[in-house]
Amino acid sequence: MEPLPARAVPAEVQPRCRHFGECGGCQLQHLSQATQVQGKMEALRERLAQAGFGAPEIRTHTGQEYHYRNRIRLRLEDGRLGYNRRASHAFLPVEECPIAAPLLWHTAAELERVAAVQSPWPAGSTEVELCTNVDESGLQLLLHVDATVNTLDRDAPAQFRRVCEALKVPVPQLVGAGLLVQGSLATTSRRVQERQRVEVARWGKPGLAYAVNGIEYEVSRGAFFQVNRFLTGLMVDLVLGGRSGRIVWDLFAGAGLFSVPLAERFDQVIAVEVGQPAANDLSAALRAAGELHRAVAQPVLEFLKDQRSTVPDVIVMDPPRAGLGSAAVQLARVGAPELVYVSCDALTFARDARALVDSRYTITELHLLDLFPQTDHTETIAVFRRS
Repeated sequence: MEPLPARAVPAEVQPRCRHFGECGGCQLQHLSQATQVQGKMEALRERLAQAGFGAPEIRTHTGQEYHYRNRIRLRLEDGRLGYNRRASHAFLPVEECPIAAPLLWHTAAELERVAAVQSPWPAGSTEVELCTNVDESGLQLLLHVDATVNTLDRDAPAQFRRVCEALKVPVPQLVGAGLLVQGSLATTSRRVQERQRVEVARWGKPGLAYAVNGIEYEVSRGAFFQVNRFLTGLMVDLVLGGRSGRIVWDLFAGAGLFSVPLAERFDQVIAVEVGQPAANDLSAALRAAGELHRAVAQPVLEFLKDQRSTVPDVIVMDPPRAGLGSAAVQLARVGAPELVYVSCDALTFARDARALVDSRYTITELHLLDLFPQTDHTETIAVFRRS
């Protein structure tokens, strides 16, 4: 259920983007932030009620309404960059994106200009991903090409590097870029891609330095990292709370957003992440944190099934939109005293919460973060304690 579909209620505010209503990216720019958050709370309560139990008090947290995204993915057609039209796969060329960090849209505009007058796109180019850090001091670019390693145009890598060199002049923050082609079908759960992607050409550095709450993360190009550059620090604070102890598990750990600060509070962090390149970033970060901490490159369900006797003090989990699924049952069997569940989907969260509550857990805290203003997406952090 979309909490407040676009145009379903009279407009309260003037949408900031000229493409609102046509573009599929935002649904709620015609509503105030207070109304948006209220609608998301009501949708979360409804999902929990449908799962058979009432929600405790929901604490809400908001940040800046625009310019918050540190990453965008744009389609490329006929030399233009854009998104999908609302409720379709039709291409919509766009001239602005106010929810993106200003550097990202400046880069998109310069990319169009560079490709038009200086260096053309490599043959088969279909999508561009742009990612920046919290202060917009660095930028990474990924160019997707509709080809495989064997069918890629032989001139594509050289053309790609010429685009990067030309773009570096108007966008000096560009530190690195990669050219991706199709690979084999993914055999494990990935956060975004349904196919593996292969980086066949590189330019510049392989990643970005991203600072959160005084900790600097090395995030490889293409690795999963939270997209709201203004609320990520608060998210970490809520997950950490006052928690400390002997052992903590961090499941679906990504590049280590929670694992690294947890290593300062727990004797041992065991962090599980199978997706690349985030798993490599995670492993390097935990090696630097101390010899007792370790990263496990294994699907979460397999990891949980392999556990026989260890009961951690706390389990932190940040699954993809599909949620925990059958892993919820395995989590209950572990019997950790406390679980901290970060969710980006109210429906799958309610389903998993029902399974955990049926296994003697109780929700003791529930937070709703407006991590995606102007859209109908929700982000929740729930704390479960074992009865």
